[in-house]
Order: sequence, then C-alpha cells, then structure tokens
Amino acid sequence: MMRRIPTGKGYIPLLTLLAIWSISLVVDLPGLAISPLMSVIDTVFPGVTHLESQLLEILPNFFIFPFILLSGKLSMSRNKTGLVVLGLLIFLASGIAYFFVDSIWGLIVVSCVLGMGCGLVIPLAAGLLADTFTGKYRLEQMGIKSGIANFTLIIATLVVGWTEGHDWHMPFVVYLVPVVPLVMSVFLCKRFLARNNDVDEPCTDSQTGKDGVAETAATTTDAVSPRDVRRRLWGVILFYLVVTVSGITLSFFIPFLMASHHMGDDATGYVSAAFYLALTLPGFMLGRVVTWLRERTVAVCVGAMIAGPLFIAFVPELWAYFLGAALTGFGYGVLQPIFYDKASALAPTAQASTRMLSYVMSANYLGIAVCPLFFGGLDSRMAFILSGACMVVVLVVALIWRRSFPFSINNELAAYSHKKAIS
Repeated sequence: MMRRIPTGKGYIPLLTLLAIWSISLVVDLPGLAISPLMSVIDTVFPGVTHLESQLLEILPNFFIFPFILLSGKLSMSRNKTGLVVLGLLIFLASGIAYFFVDSIWGLIVVSCVLGMGCGLVIPLAAGLLADTFTGKYRLEQMGIKSGIANFTLIIATLVVGWTEGHDWHMPFVVYLVPVVPLVMSVFLCKRFLARNNDVDEPCTDSQTGKDGVAETAATTTDAVSPRDVRRRLWGVILFYLVVTVSGITLSFFIPFLMASHHMGDDATGYVSAAFYLALTLPGFMLGRVVTWLRERTVAVCVGAMIAGPLFIAFVPELWAYFLGAALTGFGYGVLQPIFYDKASALAPTAQASTRMLSYVMSANYLGIAVCPLFFGGLDSRMAFILSGACMVVVLVVALIWRRSFPFSINNELAAYSHKKAIS
C-alpha cells in the first residue's frame, strides 16, 4: 500500500508530496546560467553594448515579478495543476531554445520568456503546499520547500561551473530540470489531491469540529477584518523585501570585496558556497529551530543578518568572510519559509492561499532586481555596512512591534504547542 503523509487535515500519497516538492527544483534557477556568460560575453558576442549586457541580467527578473502576481490571480479561477504544467512547459521550451540562440537579443528574448514561465510556477510551488497542509505540517513543508530550492541552486551552480569551459551553450542544461516536475505532475491530479480529505485516522496537530473539518491550533484570519489582513500582508511584504535586499548583497558584492583584498576566485567560491549552504540547511530543520528559539526567532535571525555583513565589512580576513556568510545565510534561510507560512495564514480560504503567496513572493524577486540599484555607486565595503545598518533598523522595529503579526512567531508556535499538549 502506498505510504500516506499526514497534512494536519487528512493524508495524501507520498508520490503527491514528491510531485509538489519537485516544483521547487526550478524556482531559483532563472539567471543562473546567464551569470558565467557575463564574464565572456564580449568574446561570444563582439560589439555587445553595456546596455545589452545589463538588459540580459535585469529584464528576466522584471518579467518574473508581474507573472508571479498574474499566477496568483489566475489561481483563483483556474486549475492550479494546469497552471503549473503551463508554466513548466514555457520554462522547458525556453531552456531548449537557449541551445539554438546565437545572438545577444535572442538570449534576452528567451530569458524574458523563461522569466514568464518561472513567474507562473513560483507561487504555486508554495501554494499547493499551503492548500494541502496546515498548522505544524505547513510550516515544516514551507521549510523543506525553501531547502529544496536553495539546495538545487547549489547543485546547479556546480553544474554551470563544470560545463562553462566546454561550450557557452552548455550551462543552459540546468534549464532542462522542469522535465522532472512535468513527469511528476500526473500525481497532482484531483484523484490524488482529493485523498487529503481522508481523515479515517486522527491528525496529530488538529481537532475535528462538528462538521468533520480539521481545526488547527494556529490563529486564523476568521476574526480579522479585510483592512487588518491588508495591513498585515504589507508588513510581511516590506519585512521580506528588506531582508532579501540585505541578504542578497553578499552574492552581488563579496567577489569585489575579496578581490580588493587579493583573495582568489576559489576563496570567493567557497565563501559563496558557505552562504548558500547556511541558507539551505535551516529549511530542513525549521520546526526544531522555531521550537528552540521560540519568541526570539525573529530577533536572533535579524541579529545574525546584522553581525554577518559587519564581520565582512570590518574584518578583512577569510575566516570572518566565512562566518559572515554563514550568519547571513542562516538568518535569511530561517526567515524565508516563515514569511511563506505567514502569507498562507493570511489567506481567508485555501483557494486564496496562492494569491497571498504571490504577493509575498514577489517581494523576494523585486528585492533581487533592485539590490544592485539600491547599492549602486557604493564600494563593496560600504554596501555591507549599509546592509547591516538596514537590518539594525529592522531589529529596532521588530523589538518595538514584536507582538505584531509580521514579527511574532505566535502562529507557528501554536501548532507545535498543541501537538505537545495532546501527545
């Protein structure tokens, strides 16, 4: 018999969970294969202008942003599985097209189309989890989703590094990954997702009401006015935007800072790897982190994102760069899935969860797009100082309004406390 996974309101087949997880394999890939090409773009395309090279890097992210919002809107009235398949097909078609493009404008157009496909998929990777899981299980799954996406980015970065020396088209092989979730999408059909209503065994972190529907211990938005929901949503979005801009500063500026101190490319690669590893690991143990830090979770994570950049800015030693990268990655890696869980908690209905997630997730990609513009004109050391200063402001705000929805961990702790009480 196929293994069943508890969701907090029923059970789903393991293959359905694997299919939902597989969508996260693609969400962090846009722009990855373009990165190594930027160093040899003058050789590959003689005569390319500075504007053209900038458009190749910037435009795809700006196409992702509106299509994330479009996906959230379409998910309210369309079949979510069909929308996932459409986005993956566009993504895969763009990945294949890269192998046949031989002009800079061809690359720009294909990258923009890939951004459209990815934008459709990104909120659904979390939205399907939000639809399926609740309470403790939802928080854990949001952490695993972030861990899978970040781990895939690490592996894909290595693949790009191994292939870029052979032929400039080869790094685009990472954009063929959508084949995996496309094959697995058969397990996302209604026949499998409907099994989530099978509650013939009691769920461990929910209680069943009179109508037979699981009621989670976490706070819901039932008694919250639409105005308060919007206010809470904007709080989460702004918090996530600042955290993204501060966290992603390391990716943009650490190569320049280490080069100014005569540190080689290998050392830069190792520090970047430490950042992404620290970003990835918390997702797979998010429940333990939250139950250990409890109400201090946000303050500790923001504090880590203050200490990390300041270590890098003021201690020009390799060990300090590793420590700074690890602290920054840890703080960012814990907060990211918590933002997704909060967005899911704000949704008035399961159908609206993807739309809420699309608003919050757009903050991440907007932050990635504006980070180079925000720190434009600054040297790399000043960029890290400003990054730390921004998070100091966030920490002050978080401590003053620590009981407000964006900065509290009450919802996340409620499910774990309820589980312990009934076990």
